[in-house]
Amino acid sequence: MFRFGVLYLWREQDARYFSVAFRNAVVSCGERWYDKIPKAFCACLQDQFSFRERPGDTMPNEYDNDVFFAQYAQMDRSKGGLAAAGEWHQLQPLFPPLEGMAVLDLGCGYGWHCKYAADHGAAQVLGIDLSEKMLAEAERRNRDEKIRYRHCGIEAYEYPESAWDIVVSNLALHYIEDLAPVFRNVWRTLRPGGTFLFNIEHPVFTSGVHQDWIYGADGTPKYWPVDDYYRPGQRVTRFLGCEVIKQHHTLTQILMGLLNCGFALEVVEEVQPSEEMLEIPGMRDELRRPMMLLVRAKKLAAE
Repeated sequence: MFRFGVLYLWREQDARYFSVAFRNAVVSCGERWYDKIPKAFCACLQDQFSFRERPGDTMPNEYDNDVFFAQYAQMDRSKGGLAAAGEWHQLQPLFPPLEGMAVLDLGCGYGWHCKYAADHGAAQVLGIDLSEKMLAEAERRNRDEKIRYRHCGIEAYEYPESAWDIVVSNLALHYIEDLAPVFRNVWRTLRPGGTFLFNIEHPVFTSGVHQDWIYGADGTPKYWPVDDYYRPGQRVTRFLGCEVIKQHHTLTQILMGLLNCGFALEVVEEVQPSEEMLEIPGMRDELRRPMMLLVRAKKLAAE
């Protein structure tokens, strides 16, 4: 398997995936990593390429990496839910009325938004996610008789025609290489008058060099470097102690992608910290560049 992984990546000519898998394997091994690396590399390689087992998915699945997921579980949003999420004070008011609605959550994670929809009157909710670890937490923390969780990638989901009133996605679409097919599928699966509400990492953030600040000699952030903005595609960044692969999309690609599908844009907002969160050390630096982009679009009813 170790030899197969090297040959596979050589054939694919994608050294970045090899680098991510190998470095994550070293981290997971700890001491005497040189004895354990073949087995650990295979496991991390499988994490990096697990999406290839499901036709239609190109989204990498870092969230089933044990090291990464353990760190993710310690984040405030993982422990405190929606109230601890920096975008929630702006995202919550964008939800349409949920009473009696059918809601699909793309990349549902711990299921916080699924539970919010169920608690506010949604008739049925489906949360899909590529990560089995995420879904296990969703079942444990946010179970409800109106919610069904399903192990499925965003690109692999079948998107039945006119099946849902609301499609929501929070911080998942920046892992998708090509948004256009996803937008078309969401358009098809929404009923006329339906809402597509999503939060995606802002293009200024995803085009940041290594998605980090340039720091001064005293360790304080000096500025946020942006490069290759008009070159969409793969970005390798370090997040929660692991190298993570994301996808950069320009603002034009995101917004025009929706308009080209026939959506009407209702809201476009850049997330800023709330007044309460500005009291958290380091949070005022979040006012210096946008990190997240909120979009609400509507599938117009046929005239």
